[in-house]
Amino acid sequence: MEVERWAIVKELLQDVMELPPDERSDFLARNSPDEEIRAEVESLMILEDEVESSALGLNAAELAQGFVEGSDAEMIGAEIGSYRIIREIGYGGMGAVYLAERIDGKFEQRVALKMLKREMNTGHLRRRFDQEREILASLEHPNIARLLDSGTTPDDVPFLAMEYVDGLPIDKFCSVNDVSINGRLELFRLVCLAVEFAHTNLIVHRDLKPSNILVTDSGIPKLLDFGISKILGAEYQNPEMATVTRIGVMTPSYASPEQLQRKTVTTSTDIYSLGVILYELLCGHRPFEHKEFDIREIYSAVLETDPQLPSAVLAASSEKFRELASARTALIDSEAQAEDKNATRSDHVKHTGDVRLRLNPTSLRGDLDNIVLKALRKEPERRYSSVAALSEDIKRHLDGLPVTARPNTLSYRAEKFVQRHRLGVVGGAVLATAITGGVATTFWQANIAYTERAKAEKRFEDVRSLANSFIYEFSPLIENLPGSMPARRLLVTRAKEYLDGLSAEAGDDPVFKEELARAYEKVGDLQGNPYNPNVGDVEGALSSYSRSLELRESILARDPSNIEAKSNIASILGRIGDIESNGGSYEKAAPLYERALEYRKEAVDADPSSFDARSDLAEMLRVRGLLYFFDGENKQAIEYYRQSMAICEVLKNERPDDPAAARSYAYSFVAIGEAQGWDNEFELGGGNLQKGLDLLIPLAARFSDNARIQRSLMLAYQKRAENYEDLEDMKLSVPLYEKGAEIAEKRLLSEPGSFQAKRDVAMGNKKLAQILIKAGRGAESLAKMNIALDQFRQLVDLDPNNKEAYYDVANTRHSVGTTLFLLKRYAEALDVFATADREFEKVMQMNPANTYALRMRSINYEYTGNSYSELAQGPASKPEHLRNALESYRAALNGFKKMEEGGNLNEVDRPEMGKLTKLISDLEKRID
Repeated sequence: MEVERWAIVKELLQDVMELPPDERSDFLARNSPDEEIRAEVESLMILEDEVESSALGLNAAELAQGFVEGSDAEMIGAEIGSYRIIREIGYGGMGAVYLAERIDGKFEQRVALKMLKREMNTGHLRRRFDQEREILASLEHPNIARLLDSGTTPDDVPFLAMEYVDGLPIDKFCSVNDVSINGRLELFRLVCLAVEFAHTNLIVHRDLKPSNILVTDSGIPKLLDFGISKILGAEYQNPEMATVTRIGVMTPSYASPEQLQRKTVTTSTDIYSLGVILYELLCGHRPFEHKEFDIREIYSAVLETDPQLPSAVLAASSEKFRELASARTALIDSEAQAEDKNATRSDHVKHTGDVRLRLNPTSLRGDLDNIVLKALRKEPERRYSSVAALSEDIKRHLDGLPVTARPNTLSYRAEKFVQRHRLGVVGGAVLATAITGGVATTFWQANIAYTERAKAEKRFEDVRSLANSFIYEFSPLIENLPGSMPARRLLVTRAKEYLDGLSAEAGDDPVFKEELARAYEKVGDLQGNPYNPNVGDVEGALSSYSRSLELRESILARDPSNIEAKSNIASILGRIGDIESNGGSYEKAAPLYERALEYRKEAVDADPSSFDARSDLAEMLRVRGLLYFFDGENKQAIEYYRQSMAICEVLKNERPDDPAAARSYAYSFVAIGEAQGWDNEFELGGGNLQKGLDLLIPLAARFSDNARIQRSLMLAYQKRAENYEDLEDMKLSVPLYEKGAEIAEKRLLSEPGSFQAKRDVAMGNKKLAQILIKAGRGAESLAKMNIALDQFRQLVDLDPNNKEAYYDVANTRHSVGTTLFLLKRYAEALDVFATADREFEKVMQMNPANTYALRMRSINYEYTGNSYSELAQGPASKPEHLRNALESYRAALNGFKKMEEGGNLNEVDRPEMGKLTKLISDLEKRID
C-alpha cells in the first residue's frame, strides 16, 4: 500500500476509534474511499482491541504511524550491508520489503530485503524478527523462499535478505495462465510439500494465504513470510513472544477457528488455511467472502457457519463467471497488500481480468467438495491428520481412487470402479440382463474388497499421524521433565514400531520415503545422538539411522544427480559416524565422514551462495578434523579445522547476528588450540584457546538459552583449564574448571533427561577433581572423583550398549587410583588400578581399535608400576613388588609402542616411552 493511502488509513483510524463501538461500522461505510482502505482500518481496529493487553504497549494508531512515517524514496539507492536498494516491493505489517542487489562484488544477486521499520524497532518486535530469521535458517526446501543473509543497519535496525521470487500469487497465477482444475491441484500439492516440510521441522506457518505463495513463470510455487510462525519446540517458547505473535496480524479470511479464539495453534491450523486456499483456487471465492467487509461477521462465520460446497458456489456464479473473474483479479486484495511480501508484477495483474477460467462445477462435486470441507472442519481433530494426508487424498482423487474424505458407500466405490474401468463396464452392460445375479455378486465382492482396502488405508494414515505425533510433538514436551526417562524410552520405542510398520508400505514414493527417513533420523537422535538430548540407546540409534540411510540411498538411486538427496544422505552419514567415533571405532567412522564430506562439497559446488550448504560443509570439515584428533593425528586435525574456520569466518561476516555462525567461528579457535596442545605447543595452543573463549563469553551471555552455545563455552573453559594445567599454572586452571562444571550443572537442571547433559556433569566433576589434587586439595579431589565415578556408572546402567560410557567408567576409575596414589595410599590405589585394567580390557574387547582405551590402559599400567615401586621402598616391602613393577612397566611400554606403530602416538606421550625404557632397565639391573 502506498504511503499516501496509509495516511488516509491513519486519519480514518484515529477518527473511528473515538466513536462508540456500535457506531464505527456505519462511519466506515460512509467515509471509506474504497473497500481496500475500509478493510485495512477494520483490521487495525481489531489490532487495537487486542494490543491493549499485549506486550507491545502500542495502540493501533501508533502502529499505523509506524507504517506511514518515512518514504520509500529516501531508501532507494541506500546501501544496507552488502546490498543496494533498488525499489520498494512490499509495505505494511511491521516493516517494508525492498528489491535489492548485491554490491560486494562476490557475485551478482538480487534479493528481497525485509526490514523492520525504525519506528517499530522495539525489543519485542526485534525478538519476533529474530525468530523469523531462526525459522528461515532451518528451512531449506525448493518450495520455500530461502534466507540468504541477515544483519543490522548502522543504526541497529535488523534486516533479512531473502530469495527474490519473481512471480504471482498462486490464485492470480492460476487465473492468468488459465490453469485447469487438475493443474491447480498439482500446483497445490507442491505447496503442501513446503508446508509439510516446515511441520516436520516443528514450524507452523500460521498465515498461509495466496499472497504468501508466489508462483514463478516456470510454475514453481514458493512459500513466503514466516513472520508470525510458531515453533513447536520447547526451546523457542517465550512468554513475551506468545503475546506478540497472537495479535491480529494473521488474515481473518484464512485464519482457523482456533486462531480467532486464541486457542492452541498446531499443524492443524495450517491445514485449515490450506483448505481456504484450495477452496479459492477451485471456485474463485473464499468460503465467507461475502462477510469479509464486516470484521465481526467474518469472525462469526469462521467460528459458527459451515461453508457452502465449492461446487455449489461455482454453479451459482457460473452465468456471471467471466465478469466476476475480471473484477476479482483487477481488485487488489484488501488484506494481502498490508503484508510483507515479494513483488507481484503489475503488468500481469493488470491483465488477469481478460482471462477465461476453465472451472466446471461438475468437476468439483463429490471428491473435491469433501476434501476441501474436511480440511475446513471447525474442530482441528476432525481435519486431516497432516498436510501429507491432505496431499495424498488429492493425489488419490487425481488417480481415480477412493479418498478418505468421502464416506465409504457402495455407490461411491462402484462409481470409482466404473471410472477406472469404463470400457470393461460398458462391455459388461451388454450382458447385464443375462447375468444380473453375477453382477450383483461381483459388486458385493468388490464392496468387501474396497471396504477392507479403505480400512487398511485409514489404519495407515492413523499410524502415520500417531508416529509423527510421538516424534515431533510429544517428545519435545517431555524431554526435559524430571523422571521422564522411562516415558521417553517407551515413546521412542512405540514411535519406531509405528515407523517400521509404515516403512513396509513406503513403495516407491520418494516424497514419502524422505518423510520416513527424516522420521527415522529424528528417532535416532532421540535414541542416542551423542550431541543431542537422548535416552542413551546407542545401538537403537544406529539401527534407526541405518534405516534412514537405506531409504535415502533408494531415493538417490532413482536420480543419482539429486543434490538434495545427497545432502540428506550426508546428514545421516555424519550421525552414524558420530556414534562410531564416540565409541572409538575410528576406522568405521572415517569412510562415513569422507563420503559425507564429498556430498557436502558437491552441494556447495551446485550453489556457492547457499549459506546452509556452506555451513554444513564447514561443520563436516570440523568433524573430520575431530576424528583425526581422536586418532592422535593432530597436524591433520588442525588442517581440517583451519579449512572449516575459513568458511565459518565468511559465514559470520555475512550474518553477524547469526548465533550459530558466530559459535562455529569461535569454537574453531578452541578446536585448533586443543590440538596444538596435544602436539606439545602449549603456548601457541593457549593463545587460540583464549581467543575462542573471549568470543564465546559474550556470545553465551547474549544467547543464554542457546544450549549449544552454553555447552561450547563449558568446553572452552575446560580446555583452557587443561592448557593452564599443562603449563603447571594451577591458580588459573582451577577457577576455569569450576566455571565449566557450573555451566554443566545448570544445563542438567534445564535438561534433566539428557544423557549428554548428565555426562557433561560427570566429566566436569572428574576434571575438577583431577586439578584439585594438584592444587593440594586432596580430600576434596577424592570425594569429587568418586562422585564422578558413580555418575558415569549410572550412565552405563542407562545404556548398557554405550561403548563410550564403559570407557568413561574405566577412565574415571583410573583417575580415582591416581588420586589415591598422589595421596600415598598405594595399596588402595593398586586395587583400583586392577579393577580399571579389567574395565579397559572389556572396552578394548568391545572395540579393539579404540586407541584412547589403549593409551589409558598403558598409563594405568605405568601407575600400577609406580605404586609397586613405592611399596617396594616402604616398610611393608615384599620381593614381588619390584617384579610386579617391572611387569607393569613392560606392559605400559608395549601399549605405547603399539600406538606408535599404528601412527596414533600423541607427541605428549613420546617422553613417556623414554621414561619407561629407563625404568625397565634400572629395575632389570636391580632384580638381577
